[in-house]
Amino acid sequence: MQSFTAGSTEGVYRMGTGSVPKRGDSSVMQTPLPVELQGQIGQRLREAYNELVSEPVPDRFILLLQQLKKTENQGQGGQS
Repeated sequence: MQSFTAGSTEGVYRMGTGSVPKRGDSSVMQTPLPVELQGQIGQRLREAYNELVSEPVPDRFILLLQQLKKTENQGQGGQS
């Protein structure tokens, strides 16, 4: 089993440029994560998501949604 240490892959730079690559820069070579690590990350994300969606919606959010619906039904569309 391989272990992954946070930060061990940070700072992927293009050789000779001295600059940090920009988001979406396709010229940056990235090493894919091992399949086992991808599976572990996926499992943990699923566990966190399932835990989150099983929690009840806070009363304050329900009240805000009801107020928004009432405002939209009155034709104001949420504008003052």
